Amino acid sequence: MDESDSAILIAEDNEDIRELVAMQLQRMGMHVLQAENGSRAIDLALSEHPALVLMDMDMPVMSGFEAVERLRSEGFTGPILAMTGYQEGPEAERALTSGCDGLVGKPICSDVLRAHVQRALARAKREARA
Repeated sequence: MDESDSAILIAEDNEDIRELVAMQLQRMGMHVLQAENGSRAIDLALSEHPALVLMDMDMPVMSGFEAVERLRSEGFTGPILAMTGYQEGPEAERALTSGCDGLVGKPICSDVLRAHVQRALARAKREARA
């Protein structure tokens, strides 16, 4: 598998959470890119073309909501999963309408993260073949 096929971008302002998620993804054999805010996430996503973006929605400099909308408007078509404590209600709906393909709840559970990532990557591969 090409490294870009397994690269995942984690956009999260909390360094501890970012490192924890990175460790979990690396155990899955994924190459991990990290961004500490939405602006940096846009730069990395558009230059590195990760297979998947995990986006915290509440970040400084540029929120995840703004970053996702910008990525979609710039033509990024890969899956984006919102990392959020809101699994329902207005915040969850806003994440989905901003362009996210799904939600991963915080606190992050490694089994749930693995399932979401595998599902999103499999769906993206099916859509790429179609």
